[in-house]
Amino acid sequence: MSSWKELKENPRLKKIHDDRIIILKSIREFFWSEGFVEAETPLALRFPGQEPYLSPVPVRLTDAGKNIYYFHLRTSPEFALKKLLGAGYKKIFEIGKCFRNNEDIHGTHSPEFTMIEWYRCPGSLEDIMTDTEKLFKKILKKLGKDSVEYNGKEIPARGKWKRVSMKKLFQKYLKADLDEYLEIEPLKKLAEKFGQTTSAADEYEDVFFKIFLNEIEPKLGIDKPIFVYDYPARMCSLSKLSVSDSRYAERFELYIGGLEVANAFGELLDPVEQERRLEADQALRQKLGRETWAVDQEFISVLASLKEKNAAGIALGLDRMVVLCTGAKDINEVIFSNISDQLAI
Repeated sequence: MSSWKELKENPRLKKIHDDRIIILKSIREFFWSEGFVEAETPLALRFPGQEPYLSPVPVRLTDAGKNIYYFHLRTSPEFALKKLLGAGYKKIFEIGKCFRNNEDIHGTHSPEFTMIEWYRCPGSLEDIMTDTEKLFKKILKKLGKDSVEYNGKEIPARGKWKRVSMKKLFQKYLKADLDEYLEIEPLKKLAEKFGQTTSAADEYEDVFFKIFLNEIEPKLGIDKPIFVYDYPARMCSLSKLSVSDSRYAERFELYIGGLEVANAFGELLDPVEQERRLEADQALRQKLGRETWAVDQEFISVLASLKEKNAAGIALGLDRMVVLCTGAKDINEVIFSNISDQLAI
């Protein structure tokens, strides 16, 4: 991570951080021009999300009376922003810090990072794809560019970005019909065919990503940014099911240069189904030996109060966006004095 001394002495790093400031300003200008309002939601939560594979950072707060309260730093502002949808906001965004425990400190991850999230209610995944493409193009124009750069390769951002289903990717890169691999045992056989080791302890998502991260992801968005949509439903506890095929969910991820940049959902707004899925995630966390906590009942009640049942939202990694838009080597060059620097003090 860039320190004050490096920024002072290294013109290239200083330019990257100057461009980050321009990018932040451009993001706000984009959302304001599109009629969004900016939100600011809590960092410390009593009830963090139930994602089985994320580890929120625990914090302890003490008040003047020496009472001790236990919280977790957010892994995402998602639940809080959806509560604002319940308050009547239709188009909202937030730029803010998020934290994830047990993350490696290297070129694509950091325990502390900046997320952009935005929601449309009503809204669709197609709306969010359009927002995302327009946002990147606005930023690049502000920087005097029409392409992004990653791992030394220039990737054109001109024209309409690619949109492809996960089923088509399985067919193209694995010569496999994803419909036949929606249960774990067939998927394990497919993984082993491609040299991946599986075990009895593996969950479906574990096996899926052993295949995807090795055989598909590195090839995505190499010649142009690409939206990958329609993920197996069992991997998407916060998204609604596809209208055309309930075995799949309304979810997309954006890939540029083989790098995952954003994750979006057609939001699940059914309170009964949402609580059931969160309880299933909670049970999986317990099975995996991870810390558990209660389901946020306020979040469930917000969903029950919503008259509008059509919404979509996205989480986009700002630090990765800055890497792509500035040509930085990795996120260590675009984050100022992050946790690794603190550990060295």
